[in-house]
Amino acid sequence: MRQQYQRRQRPHHWVLLGILVVILVLLLSGAIIIHKATKPLSIQQDKAETVAQKSGHLTTTDKFYWTNLGATYYTVSGQNKAKQSVYAIVPKSGKDVTVVQQNAGITRNAVLEKVWQRNPKKVLGAALSIFNGKPAWQVSYLNKSGKLCYITYQYSNGKVLQQISNI
Repeated sequence: MRQQYQRRQRPHHWVLLGILVVILVLLLSGAIIIHKATKPLSIQQDKAETVAQKSGHLTTTDKFYWTNLGATYYTVSGQNKAKQSVYAIVPKSGKDVTVVQQNAGITRNAVLEKVWQRNPKKVLGAALSIFNGKPAWQVSYLNKSGKLCYITYQYSNGKVLQQISNI
């Protein structure tokens, strides 16, 4: 009787082991897919930080933003040699880096507060970019009806420069 009981239990162990192996394979596959999907942006972030340190004279970096509305810009925040908090706005080409002091304009949080006053369904992103040759915050969000919207605020004073709604 005891042998029959042990024989019945063995297949259950193999089934559980098989299920665990399948789950492990799925988790590893998912991790590999996510890594490969985010690798291009990670490479661009590394390049932008290198350019910001070289051209913008940043000694430390702490945040990275990316915009692609008309033209692609990568923005790196950090500190320069004088220990001032700055943003380095790097075009995709890596040339003509714009460096602005963080205290010379409206903050990202202040911009997000302005956007939330519009009662969006969801804010998708907010990043510092160049608009008409000047630094500007570009924010993407979904309005109440779920339509994509963009709004651009002038960095120096928070004035609305452009608004694209219901895309």
